[in-house]
Amino acid sequence: MVEAPRRTRALLLLAGMIWGTSFVAGKLGVEGTDPYLFSAMRSLVSAISILPVLLLYKFDYSIFRSKAVWGIAFLNAAGLLLQNVGLTYTTASNTVLLVDINVVIVAVLAAIILKERLNRRTVAGLVLGMSGVVLIATKGDISNLGGGSLIGDMLVFTAGVAWAMYIVFTTKELRKGYELVHFTSAMILLTAVFAVPIGLFMAADRSVGAGGISLALYSGLFCTTVAFMLYNVGLKSLGATTTSIILLVEMVFGLFFSFLLLGERPDTITIMGGSLILLAIVVISFKGLERSRLKRRA
Repeated sequence: MVEAPRRTRALLLLAGMIWGTSFVAGKLGVEGTDPYLFSAMRSLVSAISILPVLLLYKFDYSIFRSKAVWGIAFLNAAGLLLQNVGLTYTTASNTVLLVDINVVIVAVLAAIILKERLNRRTVAGLVLGMSGVVLIATKGDISNLGGGSLIGDMLVFTAGVAWAMYIVFTTKELRKGYELVHFTSAMILLTAVFAVPIGLFMAADRSVGAGGISLALYSGLFCTTVAFMLYNVGLKSLGATTTSIILLVEMVFGLFFSFLLLGERPDTITIMGGSLILLAIVVISFKGLERSRLKRRA
């Protein structure tokens, strides 16, 4: 009984590490490839990589009749497209912070959609987190509203909101008893159904080099297929809020690789905003960890 949660947490930590590299891979990818095209390529690679599951595993195709599953896949595709387009305007480190604010948003949405209790700690976390978002987006100066970086920041922030909704609605659907392999495979395939045609239609430039192909292969196979399989195991076992807390490792590795591989050094205002977001996540984390302990005791 003790080993299973430990293995689950280890899988989630590995998923967080892989996703931490996705911000750098995405930034490098959209620098040489149209962001819509790069999104389409990544989704196509992940969809192709999941096909052996359909051939070798006794797949339950009835899952494709669920409107909720289609809606969740659309949220995932929207998050992917928004993040990659936003990366053309803002830094990978800003993207890490503004996407991972979804931990705070998950706690609020879980109270609304999953009927979890909304307490003062959650509200405090929301206020702190949104204050950090405003600081990063405006650089502490309201006159920066309307700038290119702000557009990118708001796009990746919206991607974070889309993924927060993805987390909460996925938690709700997994409670219905879907097998993880079925649900994750369906999600990857349906995400491609949305992202590939939208990406190809919206792409202004369809030329792509070897670097773009390599990054799309890595992002599609590891940052999508492998990471989502690992993540959904934890999401079903531990729930939305606790899973999001463990995935804070994504933020740590995302910032580390942004600094190491891209040389991104956040300015003072960004550090202040990031600190507020981190503090907000810590506040929310205590709420999730307390609830997890109570459930284990029960």
